[in-house]
Amino acid sequence: MKKISAVLFFYLCFVNLQAQTILDSLKALGRDSLIKLAIKKVNDPKFNPANYDLITVKANSKSLIVEFDLSVRLITNGSCYYHSFFVSLYGGGSGGSITGDCDNVKYYHPSVADKRSIEFVFNAINKSEEIGHVPDNKIAKGTTMTITEKPTYYYVEVSSWSTYSHYKVNKVSGKISEANHKHYDRSGEQPDDFVEIK
Repeated sequence: MKKISAVLFFYLCFVNLQAQTILDSLKALGRDSLIKLAIKKVNDPKFNPANYDLITVKANSKSLIVEFDLSVRLITNGSCYYHSFFVSLYGGGSGGSITGDCDNVKYYHPSVADKRSIEFVFNAINKSEEIGHVPDNKIAKGTTMTITEKPTYYYVEVSSWSTYSHYKVNKVSGKISEANHKHYDRSGEQPDDFVEIK
């Protein structure tokens, strides 16, 4: 019995060492090559990585993934798209998070009207003294903005690791109203074990 346990132990060590070697070899390719591999693995002409403004490559001891994400998410009547999509290059699995509700989810492809709505909201924010400014209309890494279109206003939610704020932007005047802000208590959370590959 001890002999079987020893053989099993050495086999598991060998498998773990081999897995770590494969993972290290992938990581050594570098961020840009890993992004190209992820795009090739998606293998869908409808997927345009340029439509996603946040691309993160990260790994832990069991997996290596490439995430394509949006820092600004617009929800209109009939919206249905992946606002976040990940591809696993090691460890298996791929998938995404969806904005909207439909059976046939598509990759994000902004329309001209979508771009105008997002620009209108940014212009309103940058003209207001209440919210603060967003330099170059770029959201800080780790922060997401969700803009929900309503008949007369946009409902805007901004969320980061430690804060959450929301307000309304009038669709005609651009006036901001009902602004609220709060902080999250993150004291009990476990740190993410992924390390970003840059």
